[in-house]
Amino acid sequence: MTDNLTAWLAVLDRFERALDAADEQLDEGFDAPPGPVPDELRERAEAVLGRQKMMVDSLAVSRAHVARELAALRRVPTSASDAPAYLDVQG
Repeated sequence: MTDNLTAWLAVLDRFERALDAADEQLDEGFDAPPGPVPDELRERAEAVLGRQKMMVDSLAVSRAHVARELAALRRVPTSASDAPAYLDVQG
């Protein structure tokens, strides 16, 4: 097995582990192996890339949902007194 193939196998293994454990973070530094992805790994690399894109899209949707909830919470009036406050959660 060539050094380039071995290096790319390690990179793909690392990316797949990070995707499987969605909260795992990769180390700050990342250096891609030299040269292109070997042809025998192209299909696997494309599958990893597809999973990464789906994860990014999912995170963007979640972020937008959280932003809407935060905006709604900011619209709830705060009371400076001890008077009871009512919030219409139905309408």
